[in-house]
Amino acid sequence: MGCMLRAKWAEIIGQARQSVDFLKDQDVIRTVLNILQTNTSVASSLGTYFLPQISLIFLDMLNVYRMYSELISTNIAEGGPYASRTSYVKLLRSVKRETLKLIETFLDRAEDQPQIGKQFVPPMMDPVLGDYARNLPDARESEVLSLFATIINKYKATMIEDVPRIFEAVFQCTLQMITKNFEDYPEHRLKFFSLLRAIATHCFPALIRLSSEQLKLVMDSIIWAFRHTERNISETGLNLLLEMLKNFQASEFCNQFYRTYFVTIEQEIFAVLTDTFHKPGFKLHVSVLQHLFCLAESGSLTEPLWDVATVPYPYPNNAMFVREYTIKLLGSSFPNMTTAEVTQFVNGLFESRNNLSTFKDHIRDFLVQSKEFSAQDNKDLYAEEAAAQRERERQRMLTIPGLIAPNEIQDEMLDS
Repeated sequence: MGCMLRAKWAEIIGQARQSVDFLKDQDVIRTVLNILQTNTSVASSLGTYFLPQISLIFLDMLNVYRMYSELISTNIAEGGPYASRTSYVKLLRSVKRETLKLIETFLDRAEDQPQIGKQFVPPMMDPVLGDYARNLPDARESEVLSLFATIINKYKATMIEDVPRIFEAVFQCTLQMITKNFEDYPEHRLKFFSLLRAIATHCFPALIRLSSEQLKLVMDSIIWAFRHTERNISETGLNLLLEMLKNFQASEFCNQFYRTYFVTIEQEIFAVLTDTFHKPGFKLHVSVLQHLFCLAESGSLTEPLWDVATVPYPYPNNAMFVREYTIKLLGSSFPNMTTAEVTQFVNGLFESRNNLSTFKDHIRDFLVQSKEFSAQDNKDLYAEEAAAQRERERQRMLTIPGLIAPNEIQDEMLDS
């Protein structure tokens, strides 16, 4: 940061220490925003070398963040929902967002040094995380979620101890915002699931330590995500689910987790697989089902998947239980199909479970011949094969001189 900007920042903070009202002036707020924006672009190019500079302003910056946040909340509380659209509140929020962006840019660009995380994460816990939880929904910045996703992706397992605190601050209050319908708070939606995915990937032991109520919240939110018709969100939900399934299978809580969630997950995946609204997710739906059918036959589960207290019939093994359950489930979803057809399909799932492409073809054939799909355009179900075919065709053309113009090849090299 240039000497002039540094001096200006020091002057503003000095004035604020004498009278905090100084920071409420619109021109001062604009200057603060300008200084932060300049810092963000410098942080982006300097990376780790920006450490001495950000260390100088970091704590003051968090104090300004906290104060502006309280100002926003007061304005919204007194002025109602319209207050959040006034130019004054928008300006204050710009400062909050730029602060988060500056911290995220620096941490993202700095070298992976755990002590940097140790220096910057603890002081943010209350001013940033606590503030998010305390705010009214309309005053919560989605950038808080992406900042903590960046932090976890960067510092990985060293963040395990902090996950409960992050979870407590953002989880339930964000879910309440995004699960009322499929439209509100689009920014929060995607960033929320990206944060959850970062936690599942790098801090899985922290998820195991959640209470059963909290884990149910996580699973409900994942199911809610893959029911979403917005492709980004449903794909993030499905990838997250696959990660959770694999991690739990390898953990000592395998039996407990699958006894609680196996049937629910199978039911929900078949629901989106067969409702004709989620065709772009076909490949991932198939991967989840393959995981479940392989698991049912594997030695990973050493206890029954069914509830022994409520199911009077003792199945000889989990595979038999899953087979019967799936036949019943699909029988009610596809009333036009005979029991024999459904049984044949389910048997085929077990037979082809170890070969993903056979398994996928088997499911696709079943869907395409069902009444629900037969009259529709099903190209999404073949998207993967179509992409592979296009690539083969392109490779073939590359071997024939003159078929592809050199500039097209260059454009592709730039794209990749």
